[in-house]
Amino acid sequence: MTRFKTFLLMAGCAAATAFAPAAQAQTETVRVGWCTSVLTTGAAPFAIAQHFGWFEELGIKVDVVNFGGSSDCVRNLATGEVLAAVPSLEPMALLDQTGVKTKVFYSAFRRNIFGIGVPEDSDIQTYEDLKGKSIGVTSMASNGVLIARSIAASVGLNPDTDIKIVVSGQPAQSAVLLQNDQIQAVSQWDTNYTLMTRAGVPMRMMTDDLISTFPANSFAALPETIETQGELLAKVAKGYAMGQMFIIADPRKGMDIFQQVYPQVVPTGLAYEESLDRGEALLETVAGNWTLNGETENWGEANMTTYQTYLDWLVDAEVLTASVDASELVTNELIELINDGLDESKVEAALAQ
Repeated sequence: MTRFKTFLLMAGCAAATAFAPAAQAQTETVRVGWCTSVLTTGAAPFAIAQHFGWFEELGIKVDVVNFGGSSDCVRNLATGEVLAAVPSLEPMALLDQTGVKTKVFYSAFRRNIFGIGVPEDSDIQTYEDLKGKSIGVTSMASNGVLIARSIAASVGLNPDTDIKIVVSGQPAQSAVLLQNDQIQAVSQWDTNYTLMTRAGVPMRMMTDDLISTFPANSFAALPETIETQGELLAKVAKGYAMGQMFIIADPRKGMDIFQQVYPQVVPTGLAYEESLDRGEALLETVAGNWTLNGETENWGEANMTTYQTYLDWLVDAEVLTASVDASELVTNELIELINDGLDESKVEAALAQ
């Protein structure tokens, strides 16, 4: 028996009736910002929770709203366009210094998914080798822009003059530009590099032992929303957490459900089984950044030391102009509410179907 399934069996009985009262309540729609222009595999837990009726049993309906990148997500969060969003930390920290306050309340991607990628046979071996190179990002609102600039500054390069950041689009388009040497590197994320490899450009993600430990996209909301609508936010995160558990246990089945709920994510020109093969590989990559791995005891709990190390690194890289206390941007105050009554028995039952 796997460690995950042992965990499910131990906790399942106590939580078996956790959703019954909520199921009778009126359904409330919650708009959640997803910080890419198209749905990516990280959104699959929403599909799992929707497919099995877990959101409905919690008394909510989740509408996932796409934005061009994390910066756009945070701006729309600040204006009330969405109640919650799943951005990376950097634009939150930058806007915090302008007076726009948002807070992480559920750490979804516990390890960094971003970084510089280059073709496998590229001469670029170190960050210093990026001098004079063009680096492709999915959009100028993407977190990849901040990561590229931060990395350049961390090795003494001027991010305004020593590198050129350009929009190279989604993985297939980026692969073409790499093949034609119109760009020499990309600043995107792990699953995009897998897709570029499948598009005919084998990719190598530049390794960085420090950056790899940094947290990535997480659920965030306005501080006042966390205070006044914490129970509602906790329901969204609870359903997402159950979706994460399901996918960690069976990524292929998770991908099948993701494609059923959001058929627009099925790649054109691929047979369904081939799309499942492709998607399973992507979800396995994603799920590796979700697992607790002994870092914390609860789903979504933030390691404040790790967050502080990341914020300090952003200051050293001159992305942030002043130090920021992690407690200003991250809170664990909803974690007990999210984890209380997490119905693992429903996840196990769903896996058995």
